[in-house]
Amino acid sequence: MRVIERSSSHGESTAQVALVDDRPTTTNNQPLADRLATLAGLAAALAAIAGFVPGMYRDPELIVGQSHGYDLANLIVALVLELSIVVAARGSSRARLVAIGALGCLAYSFVTYAFLIVLNPATLLYIAVLAFAGWSFVFGFTRIDDAKVEAVLRGRLARRTTACFLVILAVVFGITWLSQIAAADIGGNLPAELAASGWPMNPVYVLDLGFVLPLALMTAVGLARRRPAAERIAVSFVVFVALLAMSILLMAGSSTLAGQPLQTPLPSFVVIEPVG
Repeated sequence: MRVIERSSSHGESTAQVALVDDRPTTTNNQPLADRLATLAGLAAALAAIAGFVPGMYRDPELIVGQSHGYDLANLIVALVLELSIVVAARGSSRARLVAIGALGCLAYSFVTYAFLIVLNPATLLYIAVLAFAGWSFVFGFTRIDDAKVEAVLRGRLARRTTACFLVILAVVFGITWLSQIAAADIGGNLPAELAASGWPMNPVYVLDLGFVLPLALMTAVGLARRRPAAERIAVSFVVFVALLAMSILLMAGSSTLAGQPLQTPLPSFVVIEPVG
């Protein structure tokens, strides 16, 4: 606390006229958020490497075959995250947007690992990825100046194309997942991919219908209305989608190499990145 004094017309100091709280009103948690995100990437990389240890997975062969592809993808995403964090720490807004998308991709993928992969020695790493990523977002990992983003993206983001892409994305996958859920409810049988994996539920239904697809729609509306915040969300979202699509392709390749019929019980948010 500090006291503000005011001089009178006669040059004499008057009594106290105000008490001002000069303590900072906000706390900069960005360094902490970055450290937590870095730990999330390290935990993901360790979990990915552990996945190639013989006998680590105790799941059905179908899941094991797919998981190796996803492990390789997670290793790549973790590397993208770590490098972008380093560059973002030097003041790069573009790197920050990439890091946000990469961290979101890891969190999305590791929900499946943490909740449905059979308990194994790497389970604590799965939990660590979600914990570090979650708290990183809480402490402001996504904090970025909209003015800086607008300056970086001015004239480089195809707003209408990206908005249309996000709407189509939300509609197509929303209808797909809702139709699968409705068919299972009406017929009383699990979708084929869930039956093959032995899972009682597909986490993608929850993640996409509850969070990802609504975010896509809200971002599309924001882009249409030219809201600055929508631009940074859109760029990070596209990075998220591109990395996740890469993960799916590697999963499919791994499953094929294992001589298994291609199923999609793991996250199957396969889309094409728009060019703008």
